[in-house]
Amino acid sequence: MNTVLLDRQQHKSNILLTTTRKSLGKAQHKFHNGKEGTSNKPQIFHAEKRDRTTTVISTTARLTKGMKVFAPHQEHVWSSARVNDIEKDGKITIRFHDQTVKSLAANTWLPLAGDYDYLECDDLGQISLLSKAAVLDCVRSRYSHQVFYVRAGNTLLAVNPFETIPLLYGNQAVNDYLQRAQELSPHVFSVADKTYNHLCRQVDDSNQSIIISGESGAGKTCSARYIMKYLTSIGTHNASNITPADHIEMKILDSNPILEAFGNAQTKKNDNSSRFGKFIQIQYSDNFQIAGAFLETYLLEKTRVISHAAGERTFHIFYQMLCGVGPEEQLEWKLPTSNHQAYKYVGDYWLTPETDCETWQATREAMTDVGLSTHDQNDIFKVLSAVLHLGNVSFHHSSDVDAVVVNMNSLDSASGIDYAASLLGVEAGQLPTVLTVRTITASHRRRHSVFHKPCDAGECTTRRDCLAKMLYNRIFQWLVEFINVNICASDVFNRKFIGLLDVYGFESFENNSLEQLCINYANEKLQQHFVENYIKMQEEEYLAEGFHWQPLDYEDNHNSVQLLEGTPGIFSLLNEECSLMRESEAPAVADRILAQLSSSLLSRPDAGAAMSHRSSRPSGSSHMPAFTVLHYAGSVIYEVENLVEKNKDKIPEELVGLLQGSQNTFIRSLFTCVQDENCNHDSKKRQNQTVLSKFKSSLMSLMSVLNRSKPHYIRCVKPNCASRARFFDSRYVMSQLEACGILQTVQIAKAGFPDRLTYVEFSNRYGCLLKRNTPGHTKSRQSIGSGSSRSSANRIMPCTVSHEASAPQHGQCALEEQGFAQEVTMMVVQKVFGQCSGGLSNVIQCGKRKIFLKDGLVEKLEVLMGEVWHCCAVCIQRNWRRHMHEKQIRRHREEVMRQHAACMLIQAVFRGWHVRKRQTRRKVASVAIQHAWHHYVARNKARQQLEASLLEKSLKRERDRLSGEHVKLIQQTYSSVLDLANNLERKTAMGDSIQFSPSHRTNQADTVAVVTSQMPLLSAQVCLTLYDALDEIRQGAGIYRNIPHLFHKEGILSKRRMPQVNIRFHTKANSILKNAHLLPRKEIDCNISDCL
Repeated sequence: MNTVLLDRQQHKSNILLTTTRKSLGKAQHKFHNGKEGTSNKPQIFHAEKRDRTTTVISTTARLTKGMKVFAPHQEHVWSSARVNDIEKDGKITIRFHDQTVKSLAANTWLPLAGDYDYLECDDLGQISLLSKAAVLDCVRSRYSHQVFYVRAGNTLLAVNPFETIPLLYGNQAVNDYLQRAQELSPHVFSVADKTYNHLCRQVDDSNQSIIISGESGAGKTCSARYIMKYLTSIGTHNASNITPADHIEMKILDSNPILEAFGNAQTKKNDNSSRFGKFIQIQYSDNFQIAGAFLETYLLEKTRVISHAAGERTFHIFYQMLCGVGPEEQLEWKLPTSNHQAYKYVGDYWLTPETDCETWQATREAMTDVGLSTHDQNDIFKVLSAVLHLGNVSFHHSSDVDAVVVNMNSLDSASGIDYAASLLGVEAGQLPTVLTVRTITASHRRRHSVFHKPCDAGECTTRRDCLAKMLYNRIFQWLVEFINVNICASDVFNRKFIGLLDVYGFESFENNSLEQLCINYANEKLQQHFVENYIKMQEEEYLAEGFHWQPLDYEDNHNSVQLLEGTPGIFSLLNEECSLMRESEAPAVADRILAQLSSSLLSRPDAGAAMSHRSSRPSGSSHMPAFTVLHYAGSVIYEVENLVEKNKDKIPEELVGLLQGSQNTFIRSLFTCVQDENCNHDSKKRQNQTVLSKFKSSLMSLMSVLNRSKPHYIRCVKPNCASRARFFDSRYVMSQLEACGILQTVQIAKAGFPDRLTYVEFSNRYGCLLKRNTPGHTKSRQSIGSGSSRSSANRIMPCTVSHEASAPQHGQCALEEQGFAQEVTMMVVQKVFGQCSGGLSNVIQCGKRKIFLKDGLVEKLEVLMGEVWHCCAVCIQRNWRRHMHEKQIRRHREEVMRQHAACMLIQAVFRGWHVRKRQTRRKVASVAIQHAWHHYVARNKARQQLEASLLEKSLKRERDRLSGEHVKLIQQTYSSVLDLANNLERKTAMGDSIQFSPSHRTNQADTVAVVTSQMPLLSAQVCLTLYDALDEIRQGAGIYRNIPHLFHKEGILSKRRMPQVNIRFHTKANSILKNAHLLPRKEIDCNISDCL
C-alpha cells in the first residue's frame, strides 16, 4: 500500500511541478470568463495575481450591456443577473435568471460575476472576482448539489446538511481520505488528516488544535464526532502492531455517547445542542500512535435540570432512562412509572421514543466499554431517579407548626420525598428538614451561635432545585473524571497532542440569562483568537518581514471582549453585586451596568432591538430590567432577573452535610472529594468564587493552551433556522458569513501565505532535496566559508560547536547560520520550482528571517522529500541487507567449520570407542571359546580314559575267564580268517571271479565245517571283542578295504549266506544278537565271500 501511495504522490508532484513552472512564466493566473486556463485541479496551489482589483471590485467599475453581475435580491440577498440596459441618466436595468427585470439607481454597487463551475471550486480563494455575493453564491450552489464543504484559506467552511449521509461519513470515506486526502474535495476528514500530518512533521515542534465554532445547531458536535473517528482510524491504520492497550481508541470514541447523553439537550434551534463546552486532547506517543486522551469540560448548564423553555427538553439521559428502563431496573431505581409526564423536571415534551430507546442502548454499551461496572451504573441511575423525584416535591404552609413543610397531602410529593431519601441513603426525616429549615451560624469573638430559621415556600423550592442541580453536576463531573482515568496516558507518552475544541455556539433566545452570557462570551473569545492569530498576526508578520502589504478591513471584536471581561466590565460589576451582603434588585443592577459602562456596544433593550434584525424580544419586555450587548454575531438582550443569584451559585452547607453523611457509599464519595469546589469549605476564597469568575478562569486556561498550539479552524454554518434538510436561507447564511469574517479570511488567504518557516527550519528539513554534486551547492558553500575548510555539516549547523564560545562569537555564529540557511533555502526553491522569475513572488515570498509559501507548496515539498527519504531508505536497506548477508555468510562459514571440527572429534572418539568395544568383545569371546574347548577336550579325554579303563577291565576279566585253549583257538581262527581274506583280496585285485566247483565247494565246506566244528561257543562280549579286533586290523593295516564288515555292533546281519553244511549256533538271545537262538528253516547256499 505504501508503494501505491508513493507512486500517486510522485505522480501528483510531477503534475504540480510541471504546472507551476508553466504558470510562473505567465503574467498572471486567474479565471478568465469564469473558467480556468487548464482543467488540472491541482493548479489551485499555483500563482495568483496579487492585484487588489481582482479581489475587490470598485464601485466605479464600468458596466456594459450583457455583463454578468450580482444584484440585490429580496429572497437570495445576492443573485446573478445580466445587465439588460444602461439608461442615459445612469439607471441600470438588470434581468435575473427567472426573467425578472429590476431597475437600480445609477450609483448602485454591483459586484462582477463570472461563469464559474462552483463544484470544481474547492477553495473560495480560487474566485478571482471575490466579493460577499460571490462567496454566498458559491456556498449556495455547492449546497444545492449536496456539497457541504469548501475551504476558505486555512479555514474549512462546513454547512450542516441536517440529514444522515452514509457515503459522506462512512468507513469507505474514511479509507479514501486515509489514502489520498490531498486529492479529494474538502472535508472534515481532510482537516483531521492535515492536522495529523503537521503533528508528525515536527517542523515548528508544536501541538495542534482544531477549533470548531458556529451557531447552535450548525453541526459542531457532529463535526467533532467525525474528526475523532478519523483520528482514531489513523492510529489503527498506521500501527504496525495494534496492542489492545485496553482498546484506547474505542474508549475515546465511546466517551462521545456518554457525554452527549449527560450533557446535550434539545433546544428550539438544535435537537442535539451541547449544553457544555469540551476540549479533548488526543495524546500521541513518540511513534505518533494514540496513547490516550484527556477531557476537559466547561460550564455545564445546570439550570436545565430544573427548568427549560417551552418546546425544549432537559438532558437526554432522563428521557433515555424513562424510555429504556426494564421491569427489574424500574423496581431497583424506584421508578413507579416510566411516563415522563409524571415527573415535573422532565416536562411534557417528547421527541421520538424510538430514538430515545436506541440512544439508551448505545449509552449503556458505551458506559460498559469505558469501564463502568453494572454496580456503578446502577448507582448513577439511582441518583438520576432521586433527581426526578425531587422535582415532584412541593411545599405548603402548615397551620400546625406555622411554617412551610413538605406537602404530604399530595401523593406525588409524599412519594417523591420518600423515594428521594431512600435513593440518596438518608433518613426520611432529615431530607424534609434540610429543605425547609435554614441553619445560620453567627460568630462573635469567642462565641459561636447556631440558629435554625424556617424557610418560606420560595426558599424551600430554591433549596430543592439547588440540591437537584448539585447532584446532577457532581454526577457529570464524576463521569468526566472516571473517563479521564481510563483513557488518559501517563506522563511518559503525553508529549504531543491534537486538541479538539467543541463549545456551545452563539445563542440568542427570547429569554437570555447567565448561561447565554457565558456562552456568547466564549464565542467572543474564540472569534478574538481567530482574528488575532490568523488575520491580525499575519498582517503584523508580513509588515515585520518587509512585505508590501495593504491592510485589510476586518471586524475586530476586541471592544466586545473588553466590555464583558474588562475592568470595569459586565463581569466585574456582576461579581461586585454578588459580594454585597444584601439582596440585589434587578432594575438597580441593570441601571448600574448601563450607567458605569458607557459603550456603543451596550444599550437598553429598546435601542438594542433596532440594532440587528436577528434580535428577538418577547412581548411586554419594555419594562423588563435588561441590557443589550452587540456581539460580533449580533445583538442579544440579557435579562437581569435572577442574574445575580445564578452568578452566586451558593450551595447551602446543610445540603452538603446531609449528603456527606449518606449511608450510600457512592453518594458519600461524590461529596467528600476534596477536588469539588462546592465541598471545599476550608478555602474561603474558592467558596466566594462566582460562576463568571470560574468560567473566565477556565476559559483563560483554554486560551493559553490554544495559543501554544497551531490552530486549524472549522466554521460551521447553519443553512436555515428551522433545521430543515435541503433548504438554504440565504439571508440567514449571509449574516453568519459576515459575523465570522469569512470574506476577510478569504481575502487574506488569497493574498497571503499561510505556510511560513524560518530559513534554518526550511534548510534543515528540505535541504536533503539538494544533491551533493549540485554546482550551485558547491559554490554557495565556498562563498559562505570565505576559504574556511569546515565541512558542510558544520556550516549548516554551526552553532552546534559554539556553545562554549563567548556572546559575540555566538552572535556571529548565528548570523553565519542564518546566511547559509537562506542560500540553501533559495537553492531548494530554484531546484524545485524552477529558475527565479517575476512570477515566483506570487507563490513564494522571502522575508528577513522566514520564507512564506502559498497553500499546498509545503505538501508538495513533503512529497518530494518523501521520495528522497524513500531513496535513502532503499539505499540504507540495500547496504544493510548486504552487510547482514555477508555477516550471515561469515557466521555460516564459521559454523560449518565448527561443525566439521566437531564431527571429526566425534568420529575419532566414536571409532576409538568402537574399536575398544570390539576388541573387548573378541577377547571375551576368545576366552569363552577357549574355556569351552578346554572343557570339551578335558571331558572327552576323561570319557575316553574311562572307557579305555572299563574296556581294559572287561578284557582282563574275559581273559581270566577263558582258558588257555580258548585263546589258542581264537588265535587260530583269526589267522585262518586273515589268510582266507588275504586270498580273496588278492584274487579280486587280479580280476578273477571266484567260483567254487562242487569239489571245491566240498572242500570249502569241509574246511569251514572243520573250522567251525573246532570253534567253541562264544559269548556276546567275545564277539564284540572279535569284531573290534578285526576292524582294527582292517583299518590299521589298510587291507581288506573292499571286504564288508563281517560283524555289526547290533548283531549278525539279517541277510547272509550260510554255508551249505548245517551249522548250529548254540547261544542265547541277548540285546545284541536278538535271533541267535533261532535256526534257519532251510539251508542256504553261500560262499565264504558272501559271509565275509
